[in-house]
Amino acid sequence: MDFGREQEPSAEERAREERIKRLILAAVSRCSTCRRRYELANFAVIGHRDHLWMVTVVCDRCHNQGFITAVIEGHDLDGSGVPREPVSELTPAERARLIHTQPIATDDLLDLHLFLDEFDGNFAALFGKGGARE
Repeated sequence: MDFGREQEPSAEERAREERIKRLILAAVSRCSTCRRRYELANFAVIGHRDHLWMVTVVCDRCHNQGFITAVIEGHDLDGSGVPREPVSELTPAERARLIHTQPIATDDLLDLHLFLDEFDGNFAALFGKGGARE
């Protein structure tokens, strides 16, 4: 399919688009304006070329509209049931270690924000190289 639609998609293409919308919903789950949780019906595929997908999203509550471009590789987009290996810069050992870590909590982000607000940029002092931090 090309960007823009001239004909109704086939059942196979509609199923593929639903899988794409589910992947995007997993990454973009809330409206950036009112924080309402999106549902699958809020997304509409405009079109795609190869791995580049164009999708719109509209919030039911505040009617904020978004435009999403996503490069989607390594997923079972053809419905064969055989997922491809995701594209990643992580080594298998790094992936195995990180898959069992806890998600970052809101308090962690707030702590980081407070730290960065006062951080002077001296990484050498922060990591104990190049003198004490004043």
